[in-house]
Amino acid sequence: MNNIKLHHLAVVVADIKRSAELYKKLLNITAVTEIIHDQQQKVHIQFLAGPVLGTLQLELLAPDSEDSPVASALKKGGGPNHLCFEVADLDEALELARRQGSRIISEPVEAPALANRKIAFVFTADQQIVEFVEALADAGENS
Repeated sequence: MNNIKLHHLAVVVADIKRSAELYKKLLNITAVTEIIHDQQQKVHIQFLAGPVLGTLQLELLAPDSEDSPVASALKKGGGPNHLCFEVADLDEALELARRQGSRIISEPVEAPALANRKIAFVFTADQQIVEFVEALADAGENS
């Protein structure tokens, strides 16, 4: 698969505002988006960035309800949840994942927190969650 890069690391937290402030004090990374409610994914999301992360972003995720996909992770203490890779061809990435034994857990949907780019989640053969996000059509835009 060509044109793939690590986009963000997602962390499940109980309180996005509180966690963002802690990361700001600890690592000098700051919010690059507002807190966004993604009703389809049933989460609140905020992206952080800073020099210590390079081009990588940190995504803070908080469940919006008990049936949120990340609610059970929060009950276990939260923390790192998934890696997200930006790919030129989302369909190709999903097909490769299927061939490697991954199970698609979320077919492509538009993600409001990522400028409505399409995303999809897979559960790998070694039980890890990986997200793929389609690359921006115009390379001059921000990721």
